[in-house]
Amino acid sequence: MRGPWTHWAGSSQLSNFRLPLHDAGTGLTGSSLGLVIRGTQFVLDPFDAYRAGIVTSPNVAVIGSIGAGKSTVVKMMVARGLRRTRSAVILDPKGEYGQLATACDGVVVRLGSNTWWNPFGESETDNLNFLTALISTARGEHLSDVERATLEQVWTSSCCSQNVRPMERLWRGCRTVDDALAATVRRFVAGDLAGLIDGPDPAVTTTAALVVLDMSQWWLSESLSVAALVGWNMAHHRLADPAVPGYLVIDEAWALLQNEFATTWLQGAWKLARARGIANVAVVHRLLDADGAGELGSASRSRAVGLIRDCSTYFLFRHAEGDLGTVRETIGLSALEAQYLVALPRGSALVRYGASSSVVHLEPTTEDLPLVDSDGAMR
Repeated sequence: MRGPWTHWAGSSQLSNFRLPLHDAGTGLTGSSLGLVIRGTQFVLDPFDAYRAGIVTSPNVAVIGSIGAGKSTVVKMMVARGLRRTRSAVILDPKGEYGQLATACDGVVVRLGSNTWWNPFGESETDNLNFLTALISTARGEHLSDVERATLEQVWTSSCCSQNVRPMERLWRGCRTVDDALAATVRRFVAGDLAGLIDGPDPAVTTTAALVVLDMSQWWLSESLSVAALVGWNMAHHRLADPAVPGYLVIDEAWALLQNEFATTWLQGAWKLARARGIANVAVVHRLLDADGAGELGSASRSRAVGLIRDCSTYFLFRHAEGDLGTVRETIGLSALEAQYLVALPRGSALVRYGASSSVVHLEPTTEDLPLVDSDGAMR
C-alpha cells in the first residue's frame, strides 16, 4: 500500500516546481513506467520523446541513492524497448542484469573471463585513437609524443589489426624499441588485463538484441575503467545500425566519468547519439561522483559534468540533502525541485524531460516484477 502524501502545495508552488496543476505526463503513447503524482499513466521513451520534440537528445541520466529504484527504471525501459524490436547493450560492473538477459532472450558476455572483444576495424585512425585512450587509461597518464609515435609505428608496421592476436603482436613489436610501453601492452596479453582485447580463442560475436557485458570480475578493481572503456567500444560496434534504435546503458558510470582519458573518448560519441540512433543511459549514485574526474574548473571535470548535462532526460531518485547544491548547479533544478528530492519515497522519481517535470511512482507490471527484483537475497 502506498503511503499518504505528506506535502501540500498551492498552484503557484506547483508552477515553480515545473509541474502543471493537473500533470498529464508526456502525452506519449505506449507502455507505462508508472503513475504521475495525480494518477495519470506516465509513458516515456527517449526516442519517441525526441521525435515528438519533447527532448533535444535521446541521452538519459539516472541518478539517486542506493535502493531508490535506479536499476528498476532502467530494466523497465530496456524491456519495453526490446518489445519494440530495439536493441540494447548494458555495461554491468556488478553482475546485476543477467536475469534481464535470460528473460529477454539476450546473452551475457563476461569479457576477460570466458571471451574477449576485438575493437580494431579497418580504420587505422580509429584503431590508434582507441588504443591511445585505452593505454593512457591503463597507465593513468598521457602518452608522451615519443610514445605515441612509437605506438603508431609499431602498430602499422607490424600489421597488428590484421592479426588474430592484435595485442600480442603489438607487445612483441614494442619490446624491441620501448620497454616501458611494452610493459603496459603486456598487461593486455599476460597480465591483469589479459582476456579483454586479446586471447587464444576467437573473439566474441553476437547478434542478440540484448547484450549484457558482465564486468563483475573488475568490480572494485583499479582496472574497472579500462574494462568499461572496452565494453563501451563493443557496445557502439554492436549498436552501429542507425535504423535500429538502441540503448547503451552504463551502470556505475562513475567508472568512466572519473577517468579523464575515457571522458575525452566518450565526449564525441555522446554528442553523436542522435545521428547514430543510440540512447546513452548513464546510471550514477550521486552527481558528486563526477568530482573525482578532476579539480573544480579543470578540463577533465568539465568534460565529465558536460556528459551529464548533454542528457535531455533525468530520472532523479532520492538524494541526500548535502548533494542538492551540486544537483542544482549541474542540472539547473529549481530550489523547490531540489528540496523535493530529499523526501522522495523509494520507487518514486522526479523526472525531467526537456523543459517539463513529473513526479512519478514506478509501477512494474507482472511481466516486469521478475526482472526488477534486486532484493531477493535479503528476504
